Amino acid sequence: MVDITLLFTRNYFPPEQAAKAGKMYIEWLKDNPPDPTVDKTLCILVLSAEDGNIMVVGIGQIGKGKEKEALAAATAQSLFIAREVEGFKFKVEVTLDLAEAYKLIGMTAPDV
Repeated sequence: MVDITLLFTRNYFPPEQAAKAGKMYIEWLKDNPPDPTVDKTLCILVLSAEDGNIMVVGIGQIGKGKEKEALAAATAQSLFIAREVEGFKFKVEVTLDLAEAYKLIGMTAPDV
């Protein structure tokens, strides 16, 4: 089993705000280039949310011991975009695979 800690982000915004959200993301990246030692992007998905909004899902692999930094950076990025994009909402989560979760409770994960 592979030990992996993931950063899972979801951003929601109205379709009419898509261009502004895209522009703000590019603006963020200019001054805050990705640091793959903190969070390496695995994929970014764009979907239609049930309420008609656009949902952008990001999944990144967090570097060993970098959970706080990854969470802080993703939250700062979302807040930066939210300041300019009307209706922007987000959720940022650190998720653990089974092996990592079992380590938190002092156990070894079963083979599944």
